[in-house]
Amino acid sequence: MAASSTSADQPSASATSPTMSPDPSSKPAGSDLSYTVDCDEPVDEFEDALDCVVAAGRTFKPVTSLSDWDGVGGCYIMVFDHYKQFYVGKSDNIRKRIKRHWTARKPFDRVLFRSPYNSILPVDELRPLDMTRLYATRSRRPFPLEERVERAADRRFCLNRLSGGELTLLKILNSYDRSLDVGVAPMSRTEHQRAQSEVHDVVTSAAMLPPANAAEALANMDMRIRAVTPSSGKLTFWSRRDEVGQAVIRGDLDTVRYAAFLEALGEHVVWPRADVPRNSVEVAVSS
Repeated sequence: MAASSTSADQPSASATSPTMSPDPSSKPAGSDLSYTVDCDEPVDEFEDALDCVVAAGRTFKPVTSLSDWDGVGGCYIMVFDHYKQFYVGKSDNIRKRIKRHWTARKPFDRVLFRSPYNSILPVDELRPLDMTRLYATRSRRPFPLEERVERAADRRFCLNRLSGGELTLLKILNSYDRSLDVGVAPMSRTEHQRAQSEVHDVVTSAAMLPPANAAEALANMDMRIRAVTPSSGKLTFWSRRDEVGQAVIRGDLDTVRYAAFLEALGEHVVWPRADVPRNSVEVAVSS
């Protein structure tokens, strides 16, 4: 998705620009239920939330050319209309920072904050053509400005994982997440234990079948996420897919059948090295 030098400096200034409207059928590579957000929110709610953060900055204006912001310090708001999300940031060089967002990638161990079920997608996982609008404002004191603007954000639509302003340990410890409580079916402890036992039985049978048949048997289970309250009393999320993954770690299911299972769910499995023996559970766990 890398853009040419000319298009990179004129990214997405206009919401009406047809060249920057993302394909509704496309999503960021590697995205799944754990990362994506509900795109069924009413458009006016998203626009109202965006208007609120733009107004909080008081002097934000649409960016028509990134070149105009080369070497300019201040705050910016990246807008991703297809996903109904925005991101508030600051920089002493807005043009350079935006282009850094487009090319940066989070290390794999930093893609998730906390649970995979409520982690917010890192903005650096989105690419230039995902961004449809950009607002910016000059400021000699961007930290308090960013803090004020980010505080005005509706968390449903905001990709910031930390609160705005100067970074502190307290802000890292109190990072944001996105709850999946709404729309996730509850499951009692008894139902959870029964479901775990059922998955164990299916895994035991699948381990004796050819990979294709094993994948079909595993994938035919209900993979919906459930909200479970275990004996600890803390709400957590669980799915039968999680339980199949745990079976691989325990050695109850080999990685060949597990990979076939993931592919049956529509996922693309990429092995870390071409010479990795795919029937080794130890390799899968340690890689």
